Amino acid sequence: MSPPMSDQLEHHTETPDAAKPAPSEPPAASYTSSGFLRRFSPAGRGDEVRRASLLERYGGVLVLVVMFVIFSITLSGTFPTYSNLIGVVSNQTIGGIMALSLLLPLAAGVFDISIGGAMTLCVILVTWLFQTTNGSMPIPVAILITLGVGLMVGCVNGLLVVRARVDPFIATIATSSVLLGISEAIANGTTISNNIPTAFTNIGRNYVWKLPVTLIYMALVAALLWYILDHTPFGRRVYATGAGREAARLAGVRTNRVIFISFIASATLASLAGVVYGAQLGAGPPNVGANFLLPAYAAAFLGSTMIKPGRFNVPGLILALFVVAIGINGLQLYGIAFWIVDLYQGLILIIAVVVARARADKT
Repeated sequence: MSPPMSDQLEHHTETPDAAKPAPSEPPAASYTSSGFLRRFSPAGRGDEVRRASLLERYGGVLVLVVMFVIFSITLSGTFPTYSNLIGVVSNQTIGGIMALSLLLPLAAGVFDISIGGAMTLCVILVTWLFQTTNGSMPIPVAILITLGVGLMVGCVNGLLVVRARVDPFIATIATSSVLLGISEAIANGTTISNNIPTAFTNIGRNYVWKLPVTLIYMALVAALLWYILDHTPFGRRVYATGAGREAARLAGVRTNRVIFISFIASATLASLAGVVYGAQLGAGPPNVGANFLLPAYAAAFLGSTMIKPGRFNVPGLILALFVVAIGINGLQLYGIAFWIVDLYQGLILIIAVVVARARADKT
């Protein structure tokens, strides 16, 4: 006896097209770099982000205040002086812009390792443009060309990840290597320092209200990213993509576009950091961007444990940036060995990832 017609229909009912995953964008496997970032966020497993305690949100502020007090007491003749503190702030502005450049891709669930290479290329390029034209190239033109190159780097990264579906970590490592090779070819292994206009170096060296102008650049970038991430629909789409790309896609988010734009923003901000650094230094040293990569990731991951724990956010990143900076400055004033700085930054990154991962496991 044949089964009832209703049973036959039940067995042969097709899944609606809206519920089928798009073949052009399969969900990232948990063992990929994007999968790691989703596990890093508690929302990435479909859970609600639990309400953070006051200590979890503002513990970084407490750490910063305690360090400041200890160093001010034990290093009263050197640490709390205006020149030292302004030096700390000035030294962190380029690194701050580099760290901020990571926020959009990390929040969207992808790594961008190429920011170091992009910064190096743009430091070399902007100074090379002045040197090859004997300083006659208009400064706005040189800056726009350099930022345009950074934008193109972001497009390449986006195409590799979105269209070619290469893992973001692998794709941006490869891109970084290519950028460093191009930088070395342009600089020919030397530091570019001839015919750099004074008007250009003033862009990175001037002070406004006794504050370094580079701090204003960093503040403007931070304010823009904070507004985008916290107060625009695009920011919500970025966080949704990072929390779960497939779920976000099924909810109507154009996740490929979000990731593509995130890579463009990241590379463009890294190129801006390169321009400002070239102006501040008045030269284009080779492979300088590598020195900013680890501190940028340390600040970004440590910042994700502060203010808005479990989420890459601007206020947390800025706080983390100065927690790390004040700690390094105090240790240097104590006369520590030079290698302690790299050790300190590496430990900060490890601790930040472990703490954030442990927090996500509890939610």
